[in-house]
Amino acid sequence: MITEKTTPTALKIAVTEKERLQAIEILQQQNLPTSDINEDKLMYLLMNGEKIIGTAGLEIFDDCALLRSVSVINEEQGKGYGSIINEEIENYAKESGINCMYLLTTTAKDFFDKQGYCVIKREESPVSVQQTAEFISLCPSSAVVMKKKI
Repeated sequence: MITEKTTPTALKIAVTEKERLQAIEILQQQNLPTSDINEDKLMYLLMNGEKIIGTAGLEIFDDCALLRSVSVINEEQGKGYGSIINEEIENYAKESGINCMYLLTTTAKDFFDKQGYCVIKREESPVSVQQTAEFISLCPSSAVVMKKKI
């Protein structure tokens, strides 16, 4: 009989410089924007034991937040890790007083539809979100803007 050891996943905030650089490296491998990532942006790592399998970011503005670049490394895609990242980020945001999440995407509309986000017009997002580098220049004007009340 073969028993498989399963290691639970855990989402953690990338605190150290090394962790933040690891998150940025994953985003770059997935061709996601990183040029505006600074200390003001919360970065998260999804860990499976000691292995980093995904990442995401969050920019918080009063009672809303911009979800940034939920991504999973290629060899772990399609296993539900993106949903785990999204759910954990939403829980953290809700506990922090956030009641609405926004995001921009060019490739993951269907994924976020399944997570309960809906497409909105760009001008319907809060001014604070519209003033981010991601909104202004990093994501093309063809990017879909989505919203979810949490």
